[in-house]
Amino acid sequence: MSRSYKLPARQRGDVLLESLIGILLMSTIGLGITYASSRAAVSQRDMKLQNIVVNQMRSLLEQNGALLCSKSSITISIPTQTDPLPITATCTSASAVTVGTSTITGGTPQSSVVLTTRSQDSSLFGGVIRVGDES
Repeated sequence: MSRSYKLPARQRGDVLLESLIGILLMSTIGLGITYASSRAAVSQRDMKLQNIVVNQMRSLLEQNGALLCSKSSITISIPTQTDPLPITATCTSASAVTVGTSTITGGTPQSSVVLTTRSQDSSLFGGVIRVGDES
């Protein structure tokens, strides 16, 4: 009875290296998906806030119109902010109305009101929002 002993084969680590590369690739893809979804969520939040501000400014124009020119301070409130958002009213009057290529003069002068707001906090909605008729 002779016994033969086989020496164990040398382990090369191919499977370990392949799994390490696989984990690295999966984590890179996961980080990319996380970044893209977070940017989409921030963009959606900004658009929602802009929509709220525009709707409130349009409502002010519909309810008050040219009376906004005589008010010294106009503010609106945003659900995520504790401080009211200041609004600037710019009023211009025109005695002539242009429709297409025809200009009609006379009658009572008409007022044009433009409401403008700027976010003090750059992360709020990031810019200027204007509502109204600009000539």
